[in-house]
Amino acid sequence: AYTLLLMCDVESEPEPAPAAAAADCEEAPGDVGTTRLPGLSPDGWPIYPSVTERYFTTYVTSNHQALHVHSNGICLLGLAPSHPLLAPGAARITGVAFRDHDAKNLLANEVRGKRKSGAVFVLPRDLVASVTTEAGGDPLPLWACVRANVIEVNRRLIEEPELLGSAGGRGWLAVLMPKMAEKGSIGAALLELDRTAPLRDPTGNHKRRRDQQDASAPGGDEQQPRVSRKAARRARVCWDFAETGTCKFADKCRFRHAAPSEAPSEAAPSVGGAEPSGGAEAGEAADAGDGGESGGVGSGGAEGGC
Repeated sequence: AYTLLLMCDVESEPEPAPAAAAADCEEAPGDVGTTRLPGLSPDGWPIYPSVTERYFTTYVTSNHQALHVHSNGICLLGLAPSHPLLAPGAARITGVAFRDHDAKNLLANEVRGKRKSGAVFVLPRDLVASVTTEAGGDPLPLWACVRANVIEVNRRLIEEPELLGSAGGRGWLAVLMPKMAEKGSIGAALLELDRTAPLRDPTGNHKRRRDQQDASAPGGDEQQPRVSRKAARRARVCWDFAETGTCKFADKCRFRHAAPSEAPSEAAPSVGGAEPSGGAEAGEAADAGDGGESGGVGSGGAEGGC
């Protein structure tokens, strides 16, 4: 019985496929089953995709910043290859200054634990770093682009600013971690923000500073210097001191202690361009004249009545 089974198996073996069908079943060059083989360089060495190309999805903003979003939601902030700072013949980068002037001090950022406590939370329009070049001019701001916690900044750029935007995993700017509920839609949120309020447009502070510089430049519109509220208050005269010569606040008074002669006048405003003193004298003279005329008329009337 075993021999018969073997004979049946041999007789039931399929016939070899035709040559045309075998040619259709051949795998494409560079494929081994479902695995794609890397390409080859001119020297014959294999070219493997980078970690960023394999595990990250890249979004480029209107100001040519790049946000690489990992499949687990962690974001890597940097510059896109199309950024003007990376263009051929562009001015050399001479400095990268991370934000450290307020409560969102990224250089003093200390992250601890699984929940990354102590991380600085930034908004899309929050400044992360400013870049200066050998060409001079205003520093170029780089924004956070998304709502996230700053886990780490690339401190190596402080000593070697020319690495910014370079390949090889050394030119990144900061590592960001969005909130858990926003990780899945962080890329779409970035594109929507950049569409409604392009990141290439300057913010209010930068635009105001630029307008002031344009106005102060030769040929620009001259503007009056801004006076602080405290300075404007000090320019006003203390009423008590001007009237009585004393003030209970003494040197701590918020207003200026002027001589009595500098006290504000209570004279009524002039009418028709006449001086207040002249107008008062003219009014007194008119009253006197009116009184004399009325007295004469009255006496005359009395006499006539008699």
